[in-house]
Amino acid sequence: MRSLKLWIVLFALTAIAVARAAEPVVLSKVSADTLNKQHLSLPADFHTDRNLLLLYFDLTQQPDVDSWNTVIDAWRAGDSSLTVYTSLVSSQKNFLSRWWQNASMRSAAPDSSRWPTTLPLYLDKRAFDRRLQISSEKQVVLLLLDRKGRVLSRVSGPPNDSSRNAMRGALNAAGSPV
Repeated sequence: MRSLKLWIVLFALTAIAVARAAEPVVLSKVSADTLNKQHLSLPADFHTDRNLLLLYFDLTQQPDVDSWNTVIDAWRAGDSSLTVYTSLVSSQKNFLSRWWQNASMRSAAPDSSRWPTTLPLYLDKRAFDRRLQISSEKQVVLLLLDRKGRVLSRVSGPPNDSSRNAMRGALNAAGSPV
């Protein structure tokens, strides 16, 4: 009898693990002001089924962000409906610290055309990373999300042939002509 109870408990735990693995990864609601001071709420402000969210976790990752932006700009030339947001993910900070970091980002990114889609996020990083299944903040993360914030694909690190091809394939599968 004891063995039967053990098997039932193991079966129940396995069923729960399988159910959790089948659940989609979804971007939790985040609200913040872009670098041009426009308020956005994601995923509510996603207006297409193909949204790229480029996440970075440290200002030293800016070269990888710039490299991805070059690749993404080429993709957007072939698909103007592709929406792109870039977010520096930081811990919750007081107003003065947020103002200072945002001002630093504006001065470091003199191309103000990217400001409307650059969304600094100040939040509980552990919860955010856990929800999006981000295992490391040592590399940038590029997510493809649908309009409800479901993660359709992800790549990490600087763009290389493998990551570019993987994301391009995911974009094609989502209906993008890139």
